[in-house]
Order: sequence, then structure tokens, then C-alpha cells
Amino acid sequence: MRINIHNTTYIFILISFLSGYFEYVYLFLLIIFIHESGHYTFSKIVDFKYSEIIIYPFGGITNYNEDLNVSSNKELFTLIGGITFQLLFVYLIFILYQNNYVTYHTYNIINNINKILISFNFLPILPLDGGKLINIILDKIFSYKLSFKISIIISIIFTLIFLISKRTYLSLLLTIFLIKCIIIEINNLKYKYNKFVLERYLNNYNFKRIKIINNINNLKRDNYHIINNMLEKKYLRKLFDRTEHLC
Repeated sequence: MRINIHNTTYIFILISFLSGYFEYVYLFLLIIFIHESGHYTFSKIVDFKYSEIIIYPFGGITNYNEDLNVSSNKELFTLIGGITFQLLFVYLIFILYQNNYVTYHTYNIINNINKILISFNFLPILPLDGGKLINIILDKIFSYKLSFKISIIISIIFTLIFLISKRTYLSLLLTIFLIKCIIIEINNLKYKYNKFVLERYLNNYNFKRIKIINNINNLKRDNYHIINNMLEKKYLRKLFDRTEHLC
């Protein structure tokens, strides 16, 4: 497991130690680590290619080095690993508390942190788990490009709602982080779609569903296509051969 602790996290820990909030911050980061470990463990079960875990002062991100055409069910399974591990940990602490191995003070802190992290992490905003979940669901309904655009719009709307509803310094910092992530997603849209198409040209995926489309922009995840009465592989071969000649 490759773990990358962001520099701001060390500063955050130092400030918490000096201000007397170290226990809270320590437990907060512990739950984040357990959550991300859940993603990592579940990714290993379905052979979902893992890259690294990044721990920030306010949360964690598990990055993957997987094809964009990977099964959406695999991605969904990996996604639920985080919340599964997090809830199991909180339940374990509850059992320990019931048997007097953990104080009420510690149990109460962990329980409150758990509620805060779940309520934030499952906001439908990319790159949060809630945003990824929405994107996976949309992928099952719409084309890859359209579902990504809708996910971006939903992310922007709920980021603004989050900022307006909270109105605290922390929510402002989190909003800045989320806006930065959304801008990155917007800038990566063209690159990700081109990579999505190129993967289908270079690799042989075993998709069971077949969809008839008349525009390459309507390519759908988890589906093999017939494009303008032409098999997808043949259509993409002609498309990329023509592109190479133009270059």
C-alpha cells in the first residue's frame, strides 16, 4: 500500500498538537486512513489497479491506475469498500466501548467524526465518493461523455449549496478545494474521453451488451457498439487510421 501524506497534513497535526486538539485530529486521520484502506482492500479483491492513497488534513483520496473502460460494477465495488471499512471500525469501537475497553469520551469523538465524514463524503460532488457514485449510476443510463458532463453540473450545484448552507471558514476552505477539483475535472474532460475511446481501439474488452449508435460521442460504458452500421472495432480502426494519415 503506497501512502502519500500531503505536506499540509503535517502542519495540521503540529497545530493540533500545540492547540490541544491532537486527540481529535489523530482519530480523524485514523478514520480517514481506515476508509481509504477499505477502497484499497476492495480494489485488490476485484483486481482494480491501485496507484496511491493521499491523506489530506480534511480527507483522503485513493487514486487508481485503471482503464476508464473498466467494469462499472468493479468500480462500484471498490467505491463501497471505504464506507464499509469505516462503519466496521465504528462498530468495533462501539463493541469495545460496551465492554469498557474504550472510554465514552473516545467513543463519542469517533462517532461524531464518523457522522461528519459520511455526510460530507457522500455529497454528489466529484471527486468525493458521492460524486463518483452518481457518475457510475449516470454511466449506466447515458453515454460516457454525457454522464461526465452531468456529473460536473451536479458537482457545481451542490458545491454552491454546501458553501451557502455552512458559511464557516472550514466550509470555505473545503469549497475552494472542491472547486479546484471540479476545474481539474472540466479541463480533463477532453483528455479522458479521448483516452476512453483510444482504450477501446487498442484493447479487447468483453462487453456483453451491444448498443446501436450513429455518433461516436454516444459511446457508452460497459457496452460494445455498432456505429453507423459498422462494428465498433472496425469503425475505430478507420477513424484512427485516418487520424494518423492526417498527422
